[in-house]
Amino acid sequence: MKKLYVVYLVVFFAISIGAIVIGSYGINDQKSHIYVLPDGYTGWVEIRYEQESSPPLIREGKEYVHLIPRTGILNTSDSPTAGEMKFYYLDELGNRKKIELDMIRTQAMKTKYVLSSNGTEEELSVNVFFVGTEQQWNEERSRN
Repeated sequence: MKKLYVVYLVVFFAISIGAIVIGSYGINDQKSHIYVLPDGYTGWVEIRYEQESSPPLIREGKEYVHLIPRTGILNTSDSPTAGEMKFYYLDELGNRKKIELDMIRTQAMKTKYVLSSNGTEEELSVNVFFVGTEQQWNEERSRN
């Protein structure tokens, strides 16, 4: 009985250590996402993934950089990936200014259906979020 207990403890600790190693590898391997918006931008942002004719996202080390145009819609050939999200405004001198998280509202990954140029409906993977103050967000919600 004592021998079975020792085997049980060894297996338990081996599984625990394996889970910790695998878990930390997965966390450390995740990419970060930097969203760079035009200075003062407020409104909806939409990133459309897997758009064949669009360029891939810029990389800064392990970070994906999403340069959001004034339209608020960014098309990329990259697939969506999970990871930390950071938000910045880009001023006219090229400097990034951090956007506080209380300005980011209702972020979600979802599927969107749009009408393509040939008249068929196309399924897109999109990441959407709203940038604005609580008042701007409440006004946006009352419009929709």
